Amino acid sequence: MLRLVRSGLLLLALAAPVEAQLAPLGAPKGTLRFTVGGQFESADRRLLDGHEEDYLADFGSPALGSDRFAFLRAVDTIVGQAIGQSGYKVNLGGLTAHGQYTAGTGIIGLALGVTRKLTLYTNIPFVTVKVRANLAEDSLSGDAGINIAHPTLGTAQGQTDANQFFNDFSAALQTLDAQIANGTYNGNPALLALAQSISARGARLQAGLAGITNSQDASAFLPTATSAAGVALTQAIQGLQDTLATTLGVGSSFTEVPVLPDSRLGAGDVTRFLSNAAGPINALPLTGATLQRIGDMDVGAVYTLVDRFDRIGQRPGGFRLAVEGKLKLPTGLRDNPNNLLHVGTGNGRYELTLGGTADLGSGNWGARFTGGYTRRFASLRVRRVAPPDVAFPEAALLSNVRYKAGDVLAIGAQPFFRLARNFALAGSADYWREASGSASYYRSADAIPGVPASVLVENSARRALMVGGGLTYVGRAVQECEGRRCGFPIDASWRYSRVIAGSGGRVPEVWMTQLEIRWYQRLWR
Repeated sequence: MLRLVRSGLLLLALAAPVEAQLAPLGAPKGTLRFTVGGQFESADRRLLDGHEEDYLADFGSPALGSDRFAFLRAVDTIVGQAIGQSGYKVNLGGLTAHGQYTAGTGIIGLALGVTRKLTLYTNIPFVTVKVRANLAEDSLSGDAGINIAHPTLGTAQGQTDANQFFNDFSAALQTLDAQIANGTYNGNPALLALAQSISARGARLQAGLAGITNSQDASAFLPTATSAAGVALTQAIQGLQDTLATTLGVGSSFTEVPVLPDSRLGAGDVTRFLSNAAGPINALPLTGATLQRIGDMDVGAVYTLVDRFDRIGQRPGGFRLAVEGKLKLPTGLRDNPNNLLHVGTGNGRYELTLGGTADLGSGNWGARFTGGYTRRFASLRVRRVAPPDVAFPEAALLSNVRYKAGDVLAIGAQPFFRLARNFALAGSADYWREASGSASYYRSADAIPGVPASVLVENSARRALMVGGGLTYVGRAVQECEGRRCGFPIDASWRYSRVIAGSGGRVPEVWMTQLEIRWYQRLWR
C-alpha cells in the first residue's frame, strides 16, 4: 500500500529547489562554498485521482473484509453460494485509520568553483522519518470471528471437530455415489436426478468449506455460528443431511454442524492478527515507524552559460542561465517490507537528473525558472508483491523484484520582489509529473504463480502542483571578496510550500518548510 506513497513523498523535493532565489547558481573560480540547511515536511492527507482522503486511507474500511484481506474472497464466494446470497461479504467490523508522515532533514553541502563557469558539488542529507498510525476497531458491527479450525490460529478441539465433520461429510457422499453406481435409484428417475444433483452439489460444498476451514490455505476468519450467515450455513448443511438420510436413504453418521467461531472478534483482535507470526500477514506491529540515518547523497555539476545578473555597478536584474547534471546515490536506508508503515530515508536506487535554471529580472522584480528531467534506474527490491491499494499484503507474497519507479519531469517558477538590493520576498509554483513505473521478478525462481510483478506499479502515474513563498538574502557578491574571506553568511533563504493539487495515483498533501545558509571561502584566484 505504502510502496508508491513512500517514493512520492521523497519526490516532492524535486519540485522545490533549495537554492536561494537570487543566489549564484555556481561558485566562483577557486572558491569553496559551504552549505548548511534544514527541511521539515509533513502530511496527514493525500490525493487519489484528485480526491482528498486520509494519508492511511488504504488501511481503513467501514466493513473490513475482502476489500482489505484477499484470503476472505474465497469465504465470500463459498459461503455466499452455500446460503444462496451471491453478494455476501464477511464482515470483521469497522476499522478507522488515521496517519501522519513527518520527515526532518539536515543537509551539509560542499561546492567547488573549478573554473569561472564550472562548479562541482555534493550534498549529504541526514534524515529522520516517522509515520504515526492510529487504527480504531469497531468489532460490534462485524459478523465474524477467529476460525477455530485454522491450522495455526485455531484450537486443538476446533481442528478435531472440523476433521470429524469433513470425514463424515466425505463418507456420506461416498455412500451416495456407491448407491448411484449400484442402481439403487434407477427405478425412480426423479430420485436418481436428485441423487446425482446432491452428489455434485455436496462435493463442491464439501471441498469449498474444507478449503476455507481447515486446509493449509484456510481463512483466518469465518462467520460466527450465531450470525445470519452462520445460521443460514448451518441450516443449509442440515437440509443436505436430511435429504441424504431421509429422502436418499444414505445411512451415515454425518450429523455434525459446520465448525464456526462461537464469538465475533473483540477490540484489538484485527491489529493483533496482523502481527501474529502464525497468521498469513505476519507483519511488524502497526504502532508506527521511525528511521534515522543518512539519506541519499548526490553529486553533480553546474555549468553557467550566461551570468549577467546583478552585476557590480549596474542596475539590479539582468539574465543568468545555467545547466546542471546530478547523480543521486543509494546511500539511504531502504524501508522494511515487513513493516507496512515504513518509509525509508532513501530510495535505494540511482537517479540521474538533467536540468536548467534561468534568472530573469529588472529592477525590483524578477523570477527564477527551473526545469529538469530525472531518469530513475531500476534496482533490486524485496517487496510483498501486491497492488498499492492492498494495505495488508500476505507474507507469502514476499519476493525479489526488479523495480523501476517512473521518470519525473519537474518545472517551476519562483517570482521575487526586492525589498532591498540583497533582500527579497519570493513566491514559488512548482509542478512535477511522474510517469508509470515498471516491475518484473528478478529471476524466474522469484515468480509467484498467478501474481504478476506489474501489480506493484498499478496507477503509479501521477502529477502534483506545489505553491509557496519565502524570503531570500544575498550578501556581498562573491566577486567583491577580499583575500580569502567572503563574509558570513553570504546567502540565506527560507521557504514554506505545500501541495495544493494532484491527480492520478497517490499524492501526499505535503507541506514543507526549508532553511538554508551558504557561505564561501576563497582558495585561489
